[in-house]
Amino acid sequence: MFLVDELQSIQAFILRQMEAEPTEAEAALLRDARELSYDIEDTVDSFLVRTDAEPGLDLRGTKRLLAKQANFFWKIRFRREIANNIQDIKSRVKEVAERMQRYSRQTNVGRPNKVTVDPRITAFVHAQTQSLVGVDRPRTELIKLLMKGEEEPESAARLKVISIVGSGGLGKTTLANVVYEQAKVHFDYGVWVSVSPEPDVKKILMNVLHQFKWPRTSGHDGELDERGLIDNIRNFLQDKRYLVVMDDIWSSHAWDIIKYALPMNSLGSRIIVTTRINSVAEKCCPHWNDHIYNIKPLSLKESRLLFHTRIFGSEKKCPPDLSDVSDKILNKCCGLPLAVITMSSLLACHPPQKPIWEDVCSSIGATPEGMDVMKSIVLRSYYDLPSYLKVCFLYLSIFPEEYPINRDRVVRSWIAEGFICAKHGITEEELGESCFNELINRNMIHPVHGSDDVKPEAYLIHGIMHDLIKSKSIEENFFNLLDNGKHVPVLHGKIRRLSIISKDHCIPELEDNSHIRSLHIFGSVGPNLSFKHFPCLRVLDLEGCKELIDQSIEEIPWLLHLRYLSLRYTNICKLPDRIGQLKFLKTLDIRGTKVQELPKSIVQLRMLAHLLCDKIRFPKGIGEMEALSCLSQVDIIQSNIIVVKELGNLPKLRELVLCWVSEIESNNTLTNEHLAVSLYRLDKLESLYIHGSDCSVEFLDCLRYPLRQLRMIQLNKCCYLNRIPERFSELLPSLAYLCIDIKEVKNEDLRLLSESPSLIQLSLSSKAMPTEKLVISSKGFPVLQKFHLHSAKEDLKFEPQAMQKLEELVLSFQVLPEDFSISIGQFTCLKKIDIRINGKGIAASQLFESIDVAIRKSADEHPNHPIVNITALGNLIDYETMEENLIDYETMEENLIDYETMEENVREENLELGKFKGVNQFPAHVE
Repeated sequence: MFLVDELQSIQAFILRQMEAEPTEAEAALLRDARELSYDIEDTVDSFLVRTDAEPGLDLRGTKRLLAKQANFFWKIRFRREIANNIQDIKSRVKEVAERMQRYSRQTNVGRPNKVTVDPRITAFVHAQTQSLVGVDRPRTELIKLLMKGEEEPESAARLKVISIVGSGGLGKTTLANVVYEQAKVHFDYGVWVSVSPEPDVKKILMNVLHQFKWPRTSGHDGELDERGLIDNIRNFLQDKRYLVVMDDIWSSHAWDIIKYALPMNSLGSRIIVTTRINSVAEKCCPHWNDHIYNIKPLSLKESRLLFHTRIFGSEKKCPPDLSDVSDKILNKCCGLPLAVITMSSLLACHPPQKPIWEDVCSSIGATPEGMDVMKSIVLRSYYDLPSYLKVCFLYLSIFPEEYPINRDRVVRSWIAEGFICAKHGITEEELGESCFNELINRNMIHPVHGSDDVKPEAYLIHGIMHDLIKSKSIEENFFNLLDNGKHVPVLHGKIRRLSIISKDHCIPELEDNSHIRSLHIFGSVGPNLSFKHFPCLRVLDLEGCKELIDQSIEEIPWLLHLRYLSLRYTNICKLPDRIGQLKFLKTLDIRGTKVQELPKSIVQLRMLAHLLCDKIRFPKGIGEMEALSCLSQVDIIQSNIIVVKELGNLPKLRELVLCWVSEIESNNTLTNEHLAVSLYRLDKLESLYIHGSDCSVEFLDCLRYPLRQLRMIQLNKCCYLNRIPERFSELLPSLAYLCIDIKEVKNEDLRLLSESPSLIQLSLSSKAMPTEKLVISSKGFPVLQKFHLHSAKEDLKFEPQAMQKLEELVLSFQVLPEDFSISIGQFTCLKKIDIRINGKGIAASQLFESIDVAIRKSADEHPNHPIVNITALGNLIDYETMEENLIDYETMEENLIDYETMEENVREENLELGKFKGVNQFPAHVE
């Protein structure tokens, strides 16, 4: 009890001290207090783990009795050691307590309540490209450069490269994005890829290939080398007009390799490059028709519009008494959009009062210039965070620069570290989500390009902000870094958290691993890594370490403090049989591995909240894992039917992912019946996802009672319903998000769906071509905001007054109709319309253009001026001739193997390792 009480007092003190920038003396005390809290936590955890251990659970008879006797004498010795540790801690507590009284700040440290993403942020981030501040002129100029020469066939056909160059924070990526979104409709294929400071060329090429939805007919693309990937991309693009954006290139060597994947096919293809380095821009634009575009800072007028719109919603709503001080702040922002957005996000969290604004203005510095202003503003934004959020934000520095940060991965790590604790009926996951949302609202993190706007899975931290929190983390000994074998020395105290960025399979041994509580490895793991030397480990994240094999993880069951374990995207085939020893484990992620069956001891993990895997057979006893909140993916056909029944015994389950692969109808019928019963018993279930093969899933027909908490259902990968059940709205009264395939969509299905009182988003696909004209009635869909329809042909009619709350309309057709028309004027709330059409030949191209013109004209006349995307799914242009560019393989090989020179150049520029940006799928789940 003494240790627990002291730990709470010390942690409260730490939070108070983090409210503002500490003095040198306060910083020293803060470090000592944090080290003491870590030691107390380790001592308490060791006591709980060792004294409550039950030895010999897998033994029987005499052997188990002998194990228990040996454990009895071992516990006596261990308790003596704990007693000595407590005495040492007491003396340290007394010394720190005296210093705490001298330096303690009397501030009110709040804890987070549930926070959603600020709607101003959503409106700001997803605003129409026409209204983005300072973008109109450069966007128009770049579009003209892209299309320049279209009237001259020879000039238009030649591949053109445009480099956008400028310093960090000037908005290069934003500008490239709006140009890309507007121009891509004129190309057969558009690709967005981030290169980053120290590029992984193979992953970049794989990302490009995946964005083409490339059919994996030649084996797993992960087994291809750089040349194989380049050949596949070239072959795919050879007869297509493409638009490629290569964002954030730091080295010309990366360009020297990647350019070979992009053929000069004389079809009018275009490449946009963004970079901070002039020499790189020049290297990417060697030909007479290429162009280097220097991006300029915002004017004071543009800065003022951006600043006031973010805070007040409109420039005109700024109070007169704040006009002068806002201009002073903007003058210090030097026209850098990132600086303006960061400052406006900071001030939006405070009352609009002149003294507060003047204090913020004076804290930035007298006359900062260039990157100095960014560092000053970002530092102020960091200290403005609540103390509990500072810790969460610092934790993000563990990830390499430009690495896509997964929301759920981060939240679960925060929980494992103890940063997030449940309170007043709000779960740990909900509070973690609230903290993450607060960082979004403050523009500390932002979604990667291409992420879904409902719940993006991947986020990024701007490079300048990442540099700041990385230096703060190392300065405060929050974490330490091993970057490609270069050890960053510990500044104060013991190593508590370690991030390893390794590309050469070599991880150097450290002198003392005994206090490390969080270990993240990005890249390769060497054969010399032994987990038995990490006794206090709480978080072990090995995601993406391809060299990891079964023998590498044999020691993991002895990491008794472990709360979070991710082996995702590794090559392991089997979990250790003793995995059940990890009694404190809350998250286990083995998705993307070769594991097909879980060990029987898995059911002993009674604190496990998130069990994430792919199409796996579960052992009997899963119903005893009552702490489970998220479970993915249960192969309910391959698993025993008892497992399906036991799913109903999980009282805390909120998210369930099932794998359904069966060709036997009798199996489906039995499974449907038992699944329906289990689902009814899961009274906290909110989300249900089903993956599978080409089979019907009719569990909804077997429901007898309503699933009142279920808010989301998604069927994908060829699972489908034969029809919508008659009692659909009655059985699913809270359903808000629905993504399903139906064997053949009929008007009766639409009628039953339209009666759903809570349905906000509907994504509907028809596997077969509809035999009747589909009509959306004026009655029904009372709150629907997003409607996605994927059908073999367009045969759809909206009655007047239909879907009055509709904000987003997405229609996808496999056949280009000659009489296609749609009136968007009746959708008074419409913000976005997306039409995706397949077709080939000159006639199809002409019809596509006429549809494009008509819909854009309607959008211009609409009071909301909705965003319009008209996309060709097929090749709409019938090219009669094309030229082929031969590859100089000798030169390409020289570039491919010149990694040593590339790395030396990168080191000279003091660049950080990065990763390419991911592409999200709709909707987000269990990531």
